[in-house]
Amino acid sequence: MKDNQLKCSISLPSGNQKPDKSYFSGSMPKITILFFADSHLGFDYPISKTSKANRRGSDFFRNYEFILQTAKEREVDLVIHGGDLFDSSEVHPRIVNKAYDMLFEFVDVGIPLVLVPGNHDRSTLPSGLFLQHANLHIFYEPCIFRLNLKNLPFNICGFPFIRRIGNEFNNLKKHLEGQIPAGGTSILCMHQAVQGATVGPSDYTFRPGPEVIRIKDLDGPYQVYLSGHIHRHQILKAGNDIRTGKPVPFIYPGSIERTSFAERGEEKGFTYLEFEQEETTPNIVFQKLPSRSMHLLKIENEEIDQSLLKESIRQRISKIDPNAILQIESPTEYISKMLKELQKKDIPQTMHVQLRHRWLVKDNRA
Repeated sequence: MKDNQLKCSISLPSGNQKPDKSYFSGSMPKITILFFADSHLGFDYPISKTSKANRRGSDFFRNYEFILQTAKEREVDLVIHGGDLFDSSEVHPRIVNKAYDMLFEFVDVGIPLVLVPGNHDRSTLPSGLFLQHANLHIFYEPCIFRLNLKNLPFNICGFPFIRRIGNEFNNLKKHLEGQIPAGGTSILCMHQAVQGATVGPSDYTFRPGPEVIRIKDLDGPYQVYLSGHIHRHQILKAGNDIRTGKPVPFIYPGSIERTSFAERGEEKGFTYLEFEQEETTPNIVFQKLPSRSMHLLKIENEEIDQSLLKESIRQRISKIDPNAILQIESPTEYISKMLKELQKKDIPQTMHVQLRHRWLVKDNRA
């Protein structure tokens, strides 16, 4: 990254933080940070109010609202969102307003919130007047937010999603580290893939490359690294802290809902970071979120009798949670038509059903 492409700044927001009595007694109060990412608001969200299809968009908003409400009830000291607030950079105003109304209500109670624009957000966020709120801090560019949490300094460093980060990270790292004030706990926030992260049912593992940060490059003065982008919750080791000698955690909280069948075996949730001593590694707690189960039903026999097929599908569906997500793979156009009729009459309306037509894939290849 060139020098003229990077603008670092330090913010000194006050928020509505109340002094903790233990600060004056010489012991550090416990600082709790709630970290979540990849909310993908707008995913499968029905814009038309007349839509009768069973859509999944409300599932994402439900977990998003639950996280913000939990943060308020627990009275955490800071909330960080690790990117992909929205599922697309072209967001319908109805979705933007719904998401921003919840955020505005949250930051208005006095808890600061930090946002990292992700790749689905195109490294920025839709404009809105509320985004100027004193308790809201957005990484539109690489910078540092200096926050006082219970009168203790926290350096929240970060940057929006950057393409070809593998080639840019070392220069970006040097510029940020040169701006970190002395003292306090330092955290680096991002929305990137890092070497060693795993995804998918086959456990694909990211290796160093133009779009991946090398694990050896994560050697800065940070107590923890926080990132969105990878939808599976996992904690990697990013070298040792020079002060404590302990491994520095690199945390992916995972997405708040399943966005594809590749995630059907993954638990969804968010993480708490609990700092009990200044400038040390935090305690990390994963909090699971409710998520619909996902099921695959693959029809292999193209010549099966229609009545037998219907009865077989009915029996298999009867064993599945009626609120589940079901994908049915059809080998022929004839069976696809039959499945659409079955969907109208015999499949619970609360079940989210996806029909995958394998015969269309074959036709396109031909």
